[in-house]
Amino acid sequence: MSDHIVTLIPCLHTYRTNVQRAEAAVEALRHLVEAEEITFRQSERPEFADCGTALSEVRCPRCGALLPMDWWREKMEEMYQADHFFILEQELPCCGKTVSFNQLRYSRPCGFSCLAFILRNPKAPVGQEVVDQLSERFGLLFRKIETDL
Repeated sequence: MSDHIVTLIPCLHTYRTNVQRAEAAVEALRHLVEAEEITFRQSERPEFADCGTALSEVRCPRCGALLPMDWWREKMEEMYQADHFFILEQELPCCGKTVSFNQLRYSRPCGFSCLAFILRNPKAPVGQEVVDQLSERFGLLFRKIETDL
């Protein structure tokens, strides 16, 4: 049986919090969402939270052009090697605009973060109201990423 993972990450990819605040947010999420497991992870450096095998294309948020996956992978590797995803801005090959990789339009939502709340196998869809309540708790916007493993 596969797992359905819902990851909630702050839109500010370098945001970190203290353990007590993160644990309190996990408890609040447990009152909002019934899931097999609700945890958090926090790292010193941003990590890429992807949508798994559903990641089939990446588009420019400015002009809408489809970006070559080989180019995207190469830039991902360069950013990881250079500073482990602290700086996400890259000049895009389509329109020459400099854009954060956190703003690219992925086939399904993806993003970068140091902090993530992970909900494994929620019993019902995790709605925008849950994302909004987490955003309000921390005073910054969060986004939802879904992955089937």
